Amino acid sequence: MDNIIYFNAIKKHQEHNFDILCLFLGESLWGDVASFYSALEESLKSCEVLPDGITVFYPESRKSDISLYWQNTDLLEGFKNRLIKNNVKYCNVFYFVEMNSENFIINSALSTSDSLIKLTLDDITEFYKNGLTQLTRKNDVVHIAPAGHTFKHPSGKISKLFIQTRELVSTETELQYTSRGLSLLTDEVNWADVETIYIDTMGIYPIVKEAVDFTKSAARIESFHSYDSIEDLNLPSNEYLVIISASTSGSMAKNLLSRGFSSKKIITLIDIDCREGASQVFINLKTTNTINELNKIDGSETDIELVGEQFSYKAKPPKQITIGIAHQPINLKTILKNFGITGINNINQKLDDIHKTPVLSLKSASLNSSELFKCWLKKELNWSLPSAVNTIVHNVDEPSKILAGNIKKLLQESSSHYENIKIVNSNDLNFESLKKCTGVIVVCAFAGDGGVLRQISRDLREFEDSVIPRHFLIGVGIPQSMKSWIRLEQFLIRNASKRAYNFSAWQVLPLGPDNLKNSWTELANLASVVQNYKCETDEHADCFDELVEVISKSQNSLLPNTKGATLKITSGFVFFGDVFDSKITQVTQSDTLLTIASALQAAREHKDPNNCLTPTSYQSVIISPENFLRFNDDILQACILRSSTFSELDYSSDQHLSELMSEFLYKVFTRHEHPYGYAALEFAAALAVGKLKIKKEVCDKLVEHSLSNKNVSSKSLKGFLLAISYGIKNKKL
Repeated sequence: MDNIIYFNAIKKHQEHNFDILCLFLGESLWGDVASFYSALEESLKSCEVLPDGITVFYPESRKSDISLYWQNTDLLEGFKNRLIKNNVKYCNVFYFVEMNSENFIINSALSTSDSLIKLTLDDITEFYKNGLTQLTRKNDVVHIAPAGHTFKHPSGKISKLFIQTRELVSTETELQYTSRGLSLLTDEVNWADVETIYIDTMGIYPIVKEAVDFTKSAARIESFHSYDSIEDLNLPSNEYLVIISASTSGSMAKNLLSRGFSSKKIITLIDIDCREGASQVFINLKTTNTINELNKIDGSETDIELVGEQFSYKAKPPKQITIGIAHQPINLKTILKNFGITGINNINQKLDDIHKTPVLSLKSASLNSSELFKCWLKKELNWSLPSAVNTIVHNVDEPSKILAGNIKKLLQESSSHYENIKIVNSNDLNFESLKKCTGVIVVCAFAGDGGVLRQISRDLREFEDSVIPRHFLIGVGIPQSMKSWIRLEQFLIRNASKRAYNFSAWQVLPLGPDNLKNSWTELANLASVVQNYKCETDEHADCFDELVEVISKSQNSLLPNTKGATLKITSGFVFFGDVFDSKITQVTQSDTLLTIASALQAAREHKDPNNCLTPTSYQSVIISPENFLRFNDDILQACILRSSTFSELDYSSDQHLSELMSEFLYKVFTRHEHPYGYAALEFAAALAVGKLKIKKEVCDKLVEHSLSNKNVSSKSLKGFLLAISYGIKNKKL
């Protein structure tokens, strides 16, 4: 929803960190009471755990509306029911903060607090500032120069950092949030008295104009165009304000000070540090981790010259990455040895335990029967488990329940101390189940990015009388990225004491973003569109029918070859090594897809910039066409197409790459009845949904020549090519 902004902030109290969900309600939200509660529910869905409190920022003009809405008993109770789990109400704190042209005002008539969480205006101010820094991250305001490069700023300074303030707001609500914060969070500025506001770039004009309107100021806004015209800016005789879009050195503010301007009348919207005595800083990046991520400059870098707020990175050709042994995931072979062939579920298999249908999932039987895992588990319990543990809490799924039982058995065999250890289902957590708990081990057989574990952690904190030892134990982690897994660990081990909770996992294998799941969704959407599409001829209609049929039969697999046979792997695949040497014919599509997906994610997270598949703001990165020649098994080519992101297969910015891919695709399409072209349907499907992109004129020529070639006889293949020819890939899928 574009009419709300929501984010999480922390309220500290007596060594406890309380999670506060903050909402800013934009002017366009206030249609009716249903819109108000929809906004609250939408923000609540974004929370990984239920918040301890909710703070709502709203404009002064909506004071009567919000009072009326909050008194709607039915909708209010319905919303509060979403804050209850296992008959326990987690969120008892609600603060409503009115924003007028001069202050934040806590609406005491609507707000409620408890004995632990009492918010002050200082807390409210810090929350609002936290929302601004989160907005800089959301909208990619701060750019870090890629490896081997630096930014040359208009001031002449060389830096690894470039701040693009004009990107701070992308919606009307974000504009309102930023501008009202600008007027309320800047000290010693009486906006009503200001007659002239000087800005260094027109990129920030909307932000400043909105602040002027909000404060009912009559100030005139003038741009002095950064360093080009700063020397022409004379000290005015009337009340003024100078607003600098961004700074990494404070040089512009210092220049103005040297010519008589007052530091109290200079505001820098975004800076990397506090500039006391030089200017007020609206958003201080020192409060984030951005500055800590910068590498030192050694003088050998290539400069990216900045002109105002512009840089010309798109002139660079895309960087090509060839996937190879350097991208071998660390834990892949162990996973394949323990789960390969029989231990990985079919593609898109529904898991009744968790009521989800992940693209790739592992079987619990293979985990609990693995000798390697059993050995690791025994050592982990002996070496790392706190002696105070007397309770095992497991996730609600069956694999975790079995693992919890195995852990209890191992503990009881190791020591009589654990004779009375009990097992608790995470859904049954309450004050009674944890009444005599002195230490907890939280068990989860398989975990993704850890939403369930975060909720269990939140529940434990709610029901424990005091901070007690806790150990999170995971069998296999299958997150989207290693970065998200590290964030999960950092979240789980923190507590109100000076000691960290324990956290351990046997194996972790990141599989990449949700585009893997989307690969099947996109094809289903394509089939839905072409199913009712009016074709020019009956022959074309037949081809579309074949396209729909082949997609419908491939809900749990890759698309077959044009003969209807399943795509299969052959020996010699570099990432398999010797794991399947004698069983290569038994290897499943799930085994291969998991391997390719994990290898591509390892490439995205590779530390060497020359091998890293992640793009920067200054250069796109693509999977080199050479990969489709190196990995020439049909199933490997298909898995690369499925596991890649749209940008990684976008060759449309380069004429040479487009022609190279077109030449390769033409050979695949015209030889679709031979092993070289068995992945023809997958390539054609990727083109049809717009995932694989080449220049339009090159693509049109490829489709025309392929359809006219007598060797392209498959109706389903023609169906995909005709979808491109009809322009269906450009329709909203």
